[in-house]
Amino acid sequence: MEKTYFEDPEYPFFNKIKKCTGLYISLSMAFLFALILIRVFELINLVRTNTIPVDFSKIMAEALMFDLLFFFKLIPFIFIPFLIVFFGSNIKKAGFWTFGVITSLFILIYFMLIKYFSVALVPLGADLFGYSVKDIQQTVAGTPRMDIISMITIPGVLIIFWIVLTLIANRKKALIQPRYAVIILFAGIVLSYNGVSALPGSTAFKTEFSYNMAVNKAAFFTEKTTAYFINNEPEIDIYAINYLDDADDASSGFKRFNYIDNKYPFLRTDDTEDVLSNFLNIDSATKPNIVFIQVEGLGRAFSGSNSYLGSFTPFLDELADKSLYWENFVASQGRTFASLPSILASLPFADKGFSDLGDKMPKFLSLQNILAKNGYQNRFYGGFEMGFDNQGQFMQKAGTKLIVGLDDFGSGFKRSPNGASGMNWGYADRDMMKKSLQMEATHPQQPYLTYMETISMHTPYTVPDQQQYVGLFEKRMTALGFDETKKQSYRLYQNIYSSVMYTDESLRYFFKEYAKLPSFKNTIFIITGDHRLPEIPMSTKIDRYHVPLIVYSPMLKRTAKIRSVSSHLDITPSLLALFKNSYKLNTPSQVTWIGSGLDTARNFRNIHKYPLKQTKSDLHNFISGLFFTDQDVLFSLGENMNVEPVTDEEKLNELRSELNQYKSKNDRFNRELKLIPDSLYNLFK
Repeated sequence: MEKTYFEDPEYPFFNKIKKCTGLYISLSMAFLFALILIRVFELINLVRTNTIPVDFSKIMAEALMFDLLFFFKLIPFIFIPFLIVFFGSNIKKAGFWTFGVITSLFILIYFMLIKYFSVALVPLGADLFGYSVKDIQQTVAGTPRMDIISMITIPGVLIIFWIVLTLIANRKKALIQPRYAVIILFAGIVLSYNGVSALPGSTAFKTEFSYNMAVNKAAFFTEKTTAYFINNEPEIDIYAINYLDDADDASSGFKRFNYIDNKYPFLRTDDTEDVLSNFLNIDSATKPNIVFIQVEGLGRAFSGSNSYLGSFTPFLDELADKSLYWENFVASQGRTFASLPSILASLPFADKGFSDLGDKMPKFLSLQNILAKNGYQNRFYGGFEMGFDNQGQFMQKAGTKLIVGLDDFGSGFKRSPNGASGMNWGYADRDMMKKSLQMEATHPQQPYLTYMETISMHTPYTVPDQQQYVGLFEKRMTALGFDETKKQSYRLYQNIYSSVMYTDESLRYFFKEYAKLPSFKNTIFIITGDHRLPEIPMSTKIDRYHVPLIVYSPMLKRTAKIRSVSSHLDITPSLLALFKNSYKLNTPSQVTWIGSGLDTARNFRNIHKYPLKQTKSDLHNFISGLFFTDQDVLFSLGENMNVEPVTDEEKLNELRSELNQYKSKNDRFNRELKLIPDSLYNLFK
């Protein structure tokens, strides 16, 4: 049997600890070297596949500095198993192998987090825990496979790491002397104990993408996960405890909500103003049809006038000129999970999105069940698996009778081409629209509410006849006046932009064909994005939420470009106000809407207050008037949803308190699952 480290009586216990620490920190230098290699690989890969940010030198400096900080915070935790094995094993190399295996596993996980970011351009946080195993499997299958560079780099880094680790372990003297090693370990313990963040400040960077590049992906995942499991309770602050109830005054313009029953935290009287009837030719004897088109990933960054990337949706731009068009519109969520509950029922988020409650979803009022009670037929079309995000289940509970999903297309329709992973999400947008047109023609009964959800503007960004749309993308860049240098930078995202062009042309086809249906002249079309796709770098914290809203109809008597701010949460309240005022439909007098209705003012302003949920696990964004908060950073809100960080502690406290008050109501709802009394629900079931 091998002689243990501590059979030499020359070393008392304290010296044994020092020797253990010296060896551990010496071995940790190999780990630090591997982390630096990984960071260099990550930055090179991002530069290779994306436009280089103007503040790249700052990104590199901040990245290396915070990588070092994360390393210091990490070493105390790895030291614990190393210490146990070092003292408890009779095998001389046991500590070496323990350290090597643990850090190798960490390196592999780190590479996976980097791979996720290289595809999504958003670091993975605690939102991972908001999805079922099936949803995660489906999402992972939709991402590109490991490329050849990654396949070479990962084992390459591990081989180099083990070579350096072995060289350090075989030295006669420790690379780091014990007294210095103790100082390094103690520094790490102090940093971890005091909760010093290993994430840089977001306002120090030019764009959101620059910040995301600089962030250590393992540090981001670790801190977000820790916060999710340990510090996930909403803070209660009396600073604005009644902001929803009595925040309104003559000068602020904010809408006052009159809450009426303590048993139901969101139940209030409905006094939403009808702002849409002034734009429509109303025949009170004929109820209008409603057609929603929720476009996956449609962001204002690349759609509509003043889009900072240039507009790659020429058809939607043409349609917007014939419509009511909200330029400064926001999605209520940063991913798809809350889009249906927000748009169709203005519902609270619960914990991970209202739909995530599944079978526990309480009874609720929605646009569908209210309209169904007034004689409407409800239909939903999506070319994907209805189980994802529980969308099919939500639509059923909302009162939708006809749901067409992945398994309902039959022959004559083609699924999207497979991505590099050999997977696709379902039927491409044009085929989904063809299916809806076919079904609409065979269901002529009016009035109806139809909801369509597209999927082609999503990873893996593969569409039928892709090269045709790559050609349209090239022509569009020329039409936008791009020079060759700019074209080259945009070609890094060629598959994404060509998918955008494909969906836009699919919408052109859809409206051309829909115009042939008898119901067209009496139909109101509502088009919006569920969120802005993240795979093209984002410029600001609010960019992911900035989407267009287009309300188009042959019934319109005038068009308008609307610059005031509204959100998904305002759509259903305004539609029902229109139906109540102009068509005398039976609508509830008590509601649970989070939104207060669309604002149609043409000047830039915001009379709303609402939370924005970035992911299933992150609820730290809030809009109030012309201010926006992201965690503890306050921004002023400007036209085209531009944001600038501002220093105003009083206003920051106000928004923080308003968000906490919403969280308090939301948390109570999530615990008790009481939304509306049965007596109210029974009136519209």
